[in-house]
Amino acid sequence: MFKHYQDMLDISELQAALGIGRSTAYRLIQSGAVPHLRVGRKIKIPRRYLVDYIESACYTKATQNRQSNPVSERSTT
Repeated sequence: MFKHYQDMLDISELQAALGIGRSTAYRLIQSGAVPHLRVGRKIKIPRRYLVDYIESACYTKATQNRQSNPVSERSTT
């Protein structure tokens, strides 16, 4: 996944990878949802952190969907 990206992404590459705007990218960084490193004043996101974020977001969404839409049991009568 994301093999065409370098091992370290910057904000613009994060935006492109997730299809989000600049404000949303910074919000994800500031909230800690996407872990990052600071190199001087630059923000760098290891590609592995991006993959982890996507996997955890997908897992969280799937879990929330299962909890909000439980499968009803059939009655056997």
